Amino acid sequence: MNIKTNNKFSYLLLVVAALLTNLITFTSNAAAAEDTVINERWGNPTVVLGSALNSTQRAETLDKFGVNPDDVNIDVANGADLVKYLGYGSGDDNVMFSSVMVTRENEGKGIKVDILTPENITLITADQYKNPLITAGIADATIKVASVVKVTGESALTGVYKAFEANGEKVNEKRAQLAQEELDTTQSVSDSIIKNAAQKNNAENLSKSDQEKADETYRTQLNQTLVEIKQELAALKEKQGELATKADVEKIVNDALAKYNLADFMTQDDVNKLVNLAEKYQKTDGVLDKESLAQLDKLSDSFNKTVNKLTDELGSFGDKLKGSLNDNQGFFTNLWQSIKDFFSGIFN
Repeated sequence: MNIKTNNKFSYLLLVVAALLTNLITFTSNAAAAEDTVINERWGNPTVVLGSALNSTQRAETLDKFGVNPDDVNIDVANGADLVKYLGYGSGDDNVMFSSVMVTRENEGKGIKVDILTPENITLITADQYKNPLITAGIADATIKVASVVKVTGESALTGVYKAFEANGEKVNEKRAQLAQEELDTTQSVSDSIIKNAAQKNNAENLSKSDQEKADETYRTQLNQTLVEIKQELAALKEKQGELATKADVEKIVNDALAKYNLADFMTQDDVNKLVNLAEKYQKTDGVLDKESLAQLDKLSDSFNKTVNKLTDELGSFGDKLKGSLNDNQGFFTNLWQSIKDFFSGIFN
């Protein structure tokens, strides 16, 4: 009896092992197949190298991207491209070091940005690229940024636009220039917020690690604030059929800043910069269209997850950083729901 039982048990183990082997093989093959899927609109991913790179630096950059030159489309972004897309610059090819690899994704995938050399991109974070890219009309793409020398990172957007146009997708230059203004504004205002917050939070005696988490939280909340401002402007226009007034824009900006607990760390100059940016959002064709809003929805989810993760790690201090209305919609997007709730309460 024991022999038979042991034989059955051994047989069962062999069957389970075989099934697991087949499952692992199937999963590996599926993953490999997914890795080799070629986007039919673009073909292979496109790498856009900075024109300042010499041949050795180009090879090093491709190595950073982990690709063989034969497996990607390669283009070059020069000084003239910088002026064309960003609306400023000297046009000097010798300052273009930032490089990007752009992979077109299926519709609905959203924007993903990964900085492969954070030690060499000294000014711009991965999240700070995302809002401007959507403002410029870039959708559904995975973007990797790399540099083999230390650079600020602003010109990386130029490489993304060059990649899209190299694959037959026109980039609106007015939107691209507004995106660059957004990137510059985001960087300036986030620096101001972090500086002012550090002074106000001095008594917290945060460790270096916690301070870095707090700084990243503030940056992410500002990124989320910009998403909120765009969504609110679009909702107001949908509601009343016309652009927001200056007073409307100021209210939307100030409400969003209060919602994400940034108002106390803002100077009036910072607020004015965001109001000026918001007015340009609604006056630039396409920035608030349905496709851009769909991309922003995905972005909002990722920003909220980042804030929740960081504030959870910061414990009680993190609770102070969270926006008090983090799970609620803004005034205009929530207006109709409030009306429905009001009448529902009367009749119930």
